Amino acid sequence: MARKPSERAHGDEKIEDLNLVPIMAILIILIPVLLYAFTFFEVKVQAVAAPRLGPAQKNKKKEEEDQKKPLNLTVLVTKDGFAIKQQAELTDEPEAPIPKRTFMVGGKEIVEYDYPALYTRIRQKKIEHPDETTVNVGAEMDIPWQTIARTIDATRVVLVADAFEEIDKYNEAKPKMGKDIDGDGAADPVEMFPAVVFVVAE
Repeated sequence: MARKPSERAHGDEKIEDLNLVPIMAILIILIPVLLYAFTFFEVKVQAVAAPRLGPAQKNKKKEEEDQKKPLNLTVLVTKDGFAIKQQAELTDEPEAPIPKRTFMVGGKEIVEYDYPALYTRIRQKKIEHPDETTVNVGAEMDIPWQTIARTIDATRVVLVADAFEEIDKYNEAKPKMGKDIDGDGAADPVEMFPAVVFVVAE
């Protein structure tokens, strides 16, 4: 004869504790990986006044002093391309902007930011000012993060060539390897401007 639900015994059933060991193991692995992923870039945030565009007013007597001034290299990402600025006293004429270009990729024409030209220009700046380690990167509000990340990539590491024309060759280019800096026994990429500063132009 079946019993009523109210008469059934409830004390016989045991609820086992959840096994949280696999979840905790995954978290223990993920946390160091995420922390390590954020150590690839030395990123700082500060508001600065970007250098003005205009002809330089150089004094021959102060030429040596001008060479000691910081480059203050700034790359601004706009919807039309790249604008490059530097300390006005260190250049004879304003920097020409780098507009977007039409590239042939996979047999199709695409309009893309001219990363090869940006790398070529920034690489030349580094050759002229080898002691500089900082580059300022800014962007308009509607620029996607992927574009900003590729801009940072074009300014941080020296590639096997100093100049590129086509985007395919630029994308396939390997970084130039140098000394073992981190002590892991393998050569590390040669850094061009290792310190990236995000800026807001005033």
